[in-house]
Amino acid sequence: MKTLQNIPLHQLDDIQFLASEHSVTFGDHEPNHRIDFYALVWYSENAGTHFIDFEPYPIKKDMVYLLGKNQVHSIPATERPDARVIVCSEDFFHLIEEPYLRLLFLPFNNEGIIIPAEMAGPLKQLFHLLVLEYNANAETALLLKYTTALLMHLYRFSKQSPGGAAMYDERLEKLFRLLEENYKEERAVAFYADKIGITPKRLNEIVREKFGFTVSQIIYHLLLIEAKREIGHGRKSIKEIAYELGFSEQSYFSRFFKKQTGSTPESFRQQALTPVS
Repeated sequence: MKTLQNIPLHQLDDIQFLASEHSVTFGDHEPNHRIDFYALVWYSENAGTHFIDFEPYPIKKDMVYLLGKNQVHSIPATERPDARVIVCSEDFFHLIEEPYLRLLFLPFNNEGIIIPAEMAGPLKQLFHLLVLEYNANAETALLLKYTTALLMHLYRFSKQSPGGAAMYDERLEKLFRLLEENYKEERAVAFYADKIGITPKRLNEIVREKFGFTVSQIIYHLLLIEAKREIGHGRKSIKEIAYELGFSEQSYFSRFFKKQTGSTPESFRQQALTPVS
């Protein structure tokens, strides 16, 4: 699989975990940047808008955003809004034992999670304990427990929390790992169903029950997200992007993109590269 390297990449380098009660940066400020880690951003103030995969979301006090690996994040403001931040490597992320908590970081729904006013104080104390441990002993087991506790509270606050037991399905966990590795080359539901050991019909039933759409719709969504990331960055031709995403013809890719967004790739690029006033 070809590695996409043109979008500026923010990395953790040699660290596995970081927690801070104030905003942190990883690399030079860019209009858009891809992250090579998982991030929890808990904003401490109202500060306009930020963008996740080119979609706008409000920055509000006590609103939390969960960002997955390879997502593109942008804050147009010259001054970074203050926020509590947790970032972790893929290795640390997969130490989280509750798979339904890891599903919170899927790129299908980037809406922020609002912390209720009565819980803001207690969770700030929990976060402070996490930061104290990170700055002192940085014991992985304790950092993991604090992080898991925070995510469990966020899961409760999420509008899409039918309950951990109901959400978790080992087959979904395997599906999303397979999709991450293969969605550009493999678009047949049968490919994923065979790897998981069930029929395509049953796999679609499971996915539709949990998320309300089919495996094919997930694949199209992943392709669209990556297309927006690359088109919006502006350093590759539309033809090159189309081929990298598995489209045999640029015209086919352009029709796909316009059907999904209502805009041509060229119009989307022009809009994405226009500075936000």
